[in-house]
Amino acid sequence: MISFLSPLFLVGALTAAVPVILHLLKREPEPRIKFAAVKLLKHAPVENTEKHRLRELLLLALRVAALVLLALAFARPFFARGAATASGVTVVALDTSYSLSAPGRFERAKQLAKSAIANTPSTDLVGVITFSDEAEIVAKPGTDRVLAASAVDDAVAGFGGTRYRAALSAASQTLAGRRGTIVVVTDLQESGWDAGDRASVPEGARIEIADVGALPANLAVVSLQPLSDRLVATIRNTGAQSRDVRAHLTIDGRAAGDATASIGANQTAEVTFAGATRGNTASVTVDDPAGIQADNQRFAVLGGASVPSVAVVTGSGDAGRDAFYVQQALGAGSYRAVGVSGAKLASMTDDQLAAHAAIFLLSTRGLERHGRELLASFVRSGGGMLVAAGPDVDGEVVADVLGSASALRIQAAAAPKAAERGLAPADVRHPVFHAFAANAATLGLVRFRNVARIAGTGCQTIARFTTGDTALIDCAAGDGRALVIASDLDNRWNDFPLHATFVPFLHETVQYLASARAHASEYVVADAPRGAPRRPGIATIADGTRRGAAPRRVAINVDPRESDPARLTMDEFQAAVTRLKPTAGSEERIEARQQEDSQHMWQYAVALMLIALAVEGFLAARTA
Repeated sequence: MISFLSPLFLVGALTAAVPVILHLLKREPEPRIKFAAVKLLKHAPVENTEKHRLRELLLLALRVAALVLLALAFARPFFARGAATASGVTVVALDTSYSLSAPGRFERAKQLAKSAIANTPSTDLVGVITFSDEAEIVAKPGTDRVLAASAVDDAVAGFGGTRYRAALSAASQTLAGRRGTIVVVTDLQESGWDAGDRASVPEGARIEIADVGALPANLAVVSLQPLSDRLVATIRNTGAQSRDVRAHLTIDGRAAGDATASIGANQTAEVTFAGATRGNTASVTVDDPAGIQADNQRFAVLGGASVPSVAVVTGSGDAGRDAFYVQQALGAGSYRAVGVSGAKLASMTDDQLAAHAAIFLLSTRGLERHGRELLASFVRSGGGMLVAAGPDVDGEVVADVLGSASALRIQAAAAPKAAERGLAPADVRHPVFHAFAANAATLGLVRFRNVARIAGTGCQTIARFTTGDTALIDCAAGDGRALVIASDLDNRWNDFPLHATFVPFLHETVQYLASARAHASEYVVADAPRGAPRRPGIATIADGTRRGAAPRRVAINVDPRESDPARLTMDEFQAAVTRLKPTAGSEERIEARQQEDSQHMWQYAVALMLIALAVEGFLAARTA
């Protein structure tokens, strides 16, 4: 198919009418010559009329051809193929998260995907993307429907969670400003959008949802916690009826006992295995053949670990005096609070600080340059830190520790305000609110009398005050993360430590912060450390935090949020998508230019035009 890079220049071909008009205007009747004898007939011009007329027509054709060829050269013709000939693009995004691993669900998803490919207009290109935690382009846009369908057939449901932002970002990259349709084949998991999460697609792109359907009744092992004298597994029943569950414990690959529990509809229950802590690794499995398969088993690393410690940075380093409530709350569980002053940080090494699971920064008094660099190195190398923006914390010091990437800003209030405010999670699915998933309203009972103003570029707001001000943000810093709460943790600006929610909040916070460090013993598939496979199980990896450290075992588990049966409506899905205006250079035009540059047909048009002009000049000279 011949196309043109600059088709407007074809209008110039109309100038070919000029020599035709001039030729018609120039036509004159042959003069009549009177002669008396036949001998004079040879002097009449009528003898060469037919030959002369033929030459003039040939000259006219050559002049018209020269003008037409000149217009064609400026229009830049080329033989179009691929995206340059397509009128649009259809991208099929196939959900491969583990929520589709229940019997028959992924087969239905594949059928919907292949149906979307078959129904694509014949003039459209078709591409295929698979997505879960990350998205992958498995078939680039093309005209081959068989290749696209084959890519769908080769897809398998994995162990990742649903992330719509990854899917739509990859689809937008594939469209690259072209008109098209994105068909998302999914089960509309609500957990696929984080609170405040949005995706951007080209303005002309249409999004269609191919709904696989709601999750079936499902049992999921959502937690496995080794304690000093027992193992505690938490099992969730998402079905509409109560179920009797038998859980199977395995220690170091050998069966170590069973436990039973009766779990109500849409409820969770704990199953305890007493005395089952001797060994290196453990797993708990439930029988659920009709539900999601990937969440039927959970792994944990046992033994050889002392009680994890949390470095609590205060003015004097005396945690019992400066951070009494924090010390007691951490001690009520499986953590040990270790007080550290700014002066003590100045004499510590990276290895000494790396021994702690997380850091609570409650005061910046006395925090000199070496201490700041030590904290910054801890976070950048994958550590987690909680900053309580109370009266003893200097926002400039914290911003210096976290680095310019976060652009953190903390502005402490000058004096307590009369109006008290409560706490409201902006994203109840965030790990720090895991313990409050069923009753997040209890956090609203906490009264905050005074707060700081906090903000940061690239930081996610995960909780707000009832006044609308930001209460808790999650900021990335290097390979680590920092949580910043806009108040203190010692009952001066709020009564949080006096509420029962304080203890589980701190425990979930430490667990979340510690999960970023290389010495954590459990990861979800999406956050698996380097060297570990992205599937559930026990993996042996090198410890990157200490030189010469021996390899260690870690547990890789699926993200329990994916087992949540809550679903989005199609309107809610569409509302989370932002439309962007297309850029000036679309991919079709870029590809068309590349094709035209490789063919150079305009050069042939110019060469033919020059040949036509040369022949026209020669004939014109003979005719004159």
